[in-house]
Amino acid sequence: MRHLKSIVKQLGRHLGVEITRYRPSVPRTVGLCTDLFPHWVARLKRGGPIETVFDVGANRGQTVSNFRQVLPESMIYAFEPGAGAFAKLQKQSAGDPLVKPFRMALGDTDGSATLHENAADVTNSLLRNSTRITEFAPAAACLPVGTSVIDESRIDTFCAAKSIRCIDLLKIDTQGYERHVLAGAGDLLVPSTIRGIFLEMLFADYYQNQTWAGEIMETLRSRGYRLFGVAEVAFNEINGWTAADAMFIGDSTENQ
Repeated sequence: MRHLKSIVKQLGRHLGVEITRYRPSVPRTVGLCTDLFPHWVARLKRGGPIETVFDVGANRGQTVSNFRQVLPESMIYAFEPGAGAFAKLQKQSAGDPLVKPFRMALGDTDGSATLHENAADVTNSLLRNSTRITEFAPAAACLPVGTSVIDESRIDTFCAAKSIRCIDLLKIDTQGYERHVLAGAGDLLVPSTIRGIFLEMLFADYYQNQTWAGEIMETLRSRGYRLFGVAEVAFNEINGWTAADAMFIGDSTENQ
């Protein structure tokens, strides 16, 4: 590898170009496996064991795998409305009896909704793409390819049906639909019932009528949560921060 790098540098000098390692001024990714996430989980555990996890917008099971590494005994309810992604989620979780996959969306209504599907399923949303989305994400990934009608449920309705009294960790990655998911929790959205929240926040115009980062912070602050930290920052050099994952914790004595 070093020999190859030397050849590339020599070729660049021959062409009048000096090639050096690019070091971005802002970290592009932080993620679940950095120092911050385990500290957040440890803080949650001070209030009791993390027994129940909701992964809303589970896609193919990427965060299910990450959560399983640090929470080996937790029951994970994984929600994914897209047919292709759900099939992969179901296959991945087949050998884990503590993962319960559901092909559905969580939002603020009980019934059905329209899923807007893009070329890359990680960009699918219950909201239409913004006309500016290609300024912040690759155009090929955000190319619309169709729609599908999917089931939607409120969190409080689902919990009542399954006799779930407490969500110890709620993860939401719903491409701008976060306000609807939080609204669907109803009276459950308090630290005594939903103890910790991990969700994506958007700082740029990805989807029509999307939830903005400031809305999330104010909504959760008004319900008794505070921001623990931010990870997995996405940015570009023109617009700065465009999206990030945020961790919230109940601002109560049990977590002091």
